Amino acid sequence: MTTKTQLQNKIQELEAELVEFKSQLGSYKETPTLQEANVGDTLEDGSIVLQKENGIALLVAPKITEVECFWSKEFSEVFEKLKEQGFNPSQWFVPTKEQLELAYQNIPNEFPSTYYWSSSEFNASAACLQCFDSGYVGAHGKSYSSRVRAFRCVTH
Repeated sequence: MTTKTQLQNKIQELEAELVEFKSQLGSYKETPTLQEANVGDTLEDGSIVLQKENGIALLVAPKITEVECFWSKEFSEVFEKLKEQGFNPSQWFVPTKEQLELAYQNIPNEFPSTYYWSSSEFNASAACLQCFDSGYVGAHGKSYSSRVRAFRCVTH
């Protein structure tokens, strides 16, 4: 048989658990839908909203999909990594230098402080890249290895 003291102790334990659950609930942030999301918000699939304008959203793929590679017209490593992470590669593209600069301006903390290739060529032997440390936008030899993260456009 349970004593009154045991019941009181159990109530105190449950009350302490309830306080902890309320604390966890208070810090819980529900993932916004694309319609609710603002620039910088992370969506359920891990992609980040870069821009929303006229019913079109520009999204950045999650960091886990980044690759380090040499510049190429195909960037096959990028699309393989997207596929490995469960994304449909045909919905994504390597961003232009202007899109990377927009990312630097709007969501710089979503990128490590390093260089990212764009899809924009400078000439036959160089392509444009963005530095997320200094903001530098320039060209570098295509044989240089750098980071790449895919973007995509979706309607909302």
